[in-house]
Amino acid sequence: MKPQTESAPGRERGAASASFEEVCALLQPSALGGGRFAGGTPGFHWGVPYGGLLVAQALAGASVDVPEGFWVRSLHAYFIEAGASDRGVQIDVVPVRDGRSTCWRSARVHQDGRLLLTMELTFAKDSGSPKHQAPMPAARLPEELPNAAKALAGFDDVHSYWDTDSAFDLRYAKEPPRLSAHAHGGSEPHSSVWIKAMGEAPGDRALNAALLAYASDMCMLDPMLKPHGLWWGSGSASGFSMDHSMWFHAPARTDEWILLDQRSPALRNGRGLALADMYSRSGELLCTVAQQGTMRVNAPTRS
Repeated sequence: MKPQTESAPGRERGAASASFEEVCALLQPSALGGGRFAGGTPGFHWGVPYGGLLVAQALAGASVDVPEGFWVRSLHAYFIEAGASDRGVQIDVVPVRDGRSTCWRSARVHQDGRLLLTMELTFAKDSGSPKHQAPMPAARLPEELPNAAKALAGFDDVHSYWDTDSAFDLRYAKEPPRLSAHAHGGSEPHSSVWIKAMGEAPGDRALNAALLAYASDMCMLDPMLKPHGLWWGSGSASGFSMDHSMWFHAPARTDEWILLDQRSPALRNGRGLALADMYSRSGELLCTVAQQGTMRVNAPTRS
């Protein structure tokens, strides 16, 4: 739920591809030895790193030394401090245990001696077994929908971080919180969003998992705002992510359209829970995401 790099008006589509290449580079942290890695952080709008980047960098670092044929199955992260976006981070990875079919890793992201994020992860081999999944819900096709920044262009009181120059194209299949608040105040605690990388995804499965983690945090807390006619922006609400968990079900390609089917089962005492299922366009369930976030009402909630 933090902004990506600041975009300048009139930049061409090539800027989006460059943004995606930059993200791919950021998700290949430099090894320092002894399970330590150095990660970069680009310049951000709010002056703090995007939480999805920290999650993805920790995953990328933890994936480096797992045995061949093991892939990430789950991660559970806690955001401790916000950090600063004008300097890099250090990722420390501890090998907890390597079993015959499952490996465990623990990761910490630091900046200037401050702990920004903690994460626990599991990795496992692919294996044959019976399988089932929840069906992908019906949603308007992404080609029929505008980029999020274009959909929100008529409002100057909303935080719209992801535009046509960003690394990922973000398109709401249902109204974003600001539009639903403007049209009819409160609505159901549900949001459907399509995302797609603005460049060709690499063939590396571990890097694609990190890219999926990066993208999963882009709008996770939206559904907890919608019942209350709120949006992220001036005169409405502010907040931040507290934790982030993912369960990976199938390999993903982030340069193909992915649907985030999001819902919020509860909001109370200024903290809300958001859940999401991420589907490939063909309907395969790629992963399930959970995130708790804070929410503070700043001022009158309706325009």
